[in-house]
Amino acid sequence: MYRRTVQRAICLAIAAAMLLSLAITVPRDAKAAGGATYYVDNVNGNDASNGTSVGTAWKTLTKVNATTFAPGDKILFKAGGAWQGQLWPKGSGVNGSPIVIDQYGTGNKPLIAGVTSELQTVFLKNQEYWEINNLEVTNPSTLPFSRDWKGARGERRGVYILNEESGILNHIYIKNLNIHDVDGVYTTRAGGIIFDSVGSYVPSAFNDVLIDGNTLTDVDAYGIYIGSNCTIRYGMGDLWEWVPKPYGSWTPTTNLKISNNTIVRPATGGIAWNVTDGAIVERNTVQEATFLATNASIWWAYADNNVVQYNESFGSHNGEMDGEGFDVDAGNIGSLVQYNYSHDNAGGFMLFVNDTYYTTNTIVRYNISQNDRNHLFRYSGSIDTVYNYNNTVYVGAASGNPVMSDYFTKSSGAPKNIKNYNNVYYSVGDRGWNLTGQTFDSNAYYGGKTLVNSDAHRITAEPKFMNAGSGGIGMNTLDGYKLQPNSPLIGAGVPLADNGGRDYFGNTLYNGDPDIGAYEYQGAVPPATGKTPIVFTPAPITPMPEQPKPAPGNLAPLATASASIATLSTSSIKSLTDSSYDKAWSSVDKGVTFPNYITLDFGSRSVTASKLKVVTRFGTGQGVTKFDLEAYNGTAWVPVKTGIQWTWAYNDTTNETQTLNFDSTTAKQFRLKINRANLKWGNFAINELELYR
Repeated sequence: MYRRTVQRAICLAIAAAMLLSLAITVPRDAKAAGGATYYVDNVNGNDASNGTSVGTAWKTLTKVNATTFAPGDKILFKAGGAWQGQLWPKGSGVNGSPIVIDQYGTGNKPLIAGVTSELQTVFLKNQEYWEINNLEVTNPSTLPFSRDWKGARGERRGVYILNEESGILNHIYIKNLNIHDVDGVYTTRAGGIIFDSVGSYVPSAFNDVLIDGNTLTDVDAYGIYIGSNCTIRYGMGDLWEWVPKPYGSWTPTTNLKISNNTIVRPATGGIAWNVTDGAIVERNTVQEATFLATNASIWWAYADNNVVQYNESFGSHNGEMDGEGFDVDAGNIGSLVQYNYSHDNAGGFMLFVNDTYYTTNTIVRYNISQNDRNHLFRYSGSIDTVYNYNNTVYVGAASGNPVMSDYFTKSSGAPKNIKNYNNVYYSVGDRGWNLTGQTFDSNAYYGGKTLVNSDAHRITAEPKFMNAGSGGIGMNTLDGYKLQPNSPLIGAGVPLADNGGRDYFGNTLYNGDPDIGAYEYQGAVPPATGKTPIVFTPAPITPMPEQPKPAPGNLAPLATASASIATLSTSSIKSLTDSSYDKAWSSVDKGVTFPNYITLDFGSRSVTASKLKVVTRFGTGQGVTKFDLEAYNGTAWVPVKTGIQWTWAYNDTTNETQTLNFDSTTAKQFRLKINRANLKWGNFAINELELYR
């Protein structure tokens, strides 16, 4: 959980590895695994060969995909070679002896080009201890981009790492890949490199993930995304409709590092991660994010103890709602955002979001923002406890008259405890501040409408930067924001405890009294005057009521529910399978005739079931009394059990349960054919429908 100070987020929490029975392979002991090397040559290879030398290389992906590899094995593709299709080798490594994919020979990286029939080009499912290096990966589509996540393109990915009900999977490294032209739809499950944890019944996540040195160009929707449906905690609400349901208990990915990657023109976001603890995201470049749809360039949600540093984010395209360089999104506890460079982003520099759960205890320090547009700082909802200090914000003519900060109203409430110290706000034109929840002390204001009169120790003189506004593309182009020897910002700040020990440029803190802005002047200064340091005081985390969780083994939340009769306007069909007995689905209350049908549709997935449970309140008034259970065999509905009759005992808020056992049946759709019900108030209703194996 949240550590005493945000700075300690760098100390990563290491989860104990759990190898559960659902893992695809039970790995052997690393000491017993010497490992073999297999070669793949698309021109001179032969799948009938043993593959263990350059001269006896395999030829096709089919041969690789049909092989279960052992710990320590290497799969080497010939440089300059090209293969079309999906790469999905089987097996898992063990601790200290991963399975490695790489290239051999000299020349271009081996190309794995995706095909329309497969959504992902490089794929691992319920596998661990893998390292994937030095490939070129594509997954194109001729269809146009769609904001409809069910669009014809599909959720296409370059690299897709899936953990489906397999507990904690360890050590997945993705390094030095060239991924481009991945043409997916608007969803967090499509893009260049996607990690996905699905733990509806077995809490599932990854441990020890490294994504380093990759280049991703023209990927839709995301460049890099770490996602999960194990989100339930602190009153967590609904995510996006494409995230698998039911949601599992909050189970974070640990030891995640995303570093040294370059992402160019992602359709939506560049880098995003959800449900993690102790993630480090550093030294990445995100260019021209939100190329086709709004989002933030680098953002994170439902995560603890995030460190985001030394990144450059610039040139986002869509900024009406999002489009910021950085976004501390919903549900984050403890984020440290430092030493980053944000410029020319359509939405602004920093976004903070909170809905019905926590976004709290954030530090934003020693960053530089140049010519970001629209809203430099946006606070959306009930953000709690942000310390913004020693940032340099330059609003030039290219910024287009933005607001310095605004407050986007949400039902969760207003921001509070937003504290701003030692920042420089330099403007040639802006629309000023919404100060909801904010206080300011010892900041510098120059030009525009930047001045905050309530700042007791404000500096309003010209800052005397070396060359303000001269930053270019690159983290090392910002010497113009260093201070001249006669700058009024030298020594004018207030000290902050646990300040990270360095400024944006790597200079040690402090040289005398603190300076204002992201640069600490290194020349001769008077001795420090002993000002009392400000100590970051985190907000307490008070647990919120847990959301209802699906009963173990309940299949119904995996289905889409529908009814042949209209739903009462005050009800929702989703209440049938939402794992909450407090909300009921109800038919309309006038003109009810029989039969009626309630259907559970599992889409492309076949499920096997042998028990049905129905929970109803006020059963003598609105309970189902006679029905048949049917299953769809692909062409027609067939009876599973007929003539079921139930009698209800209560006409109050008692959760009354009826259970039907039946012969084990496998189908993609099940339905209740309702032939009669109590209609005391004109309607019939069900609080929860549950289906079990």
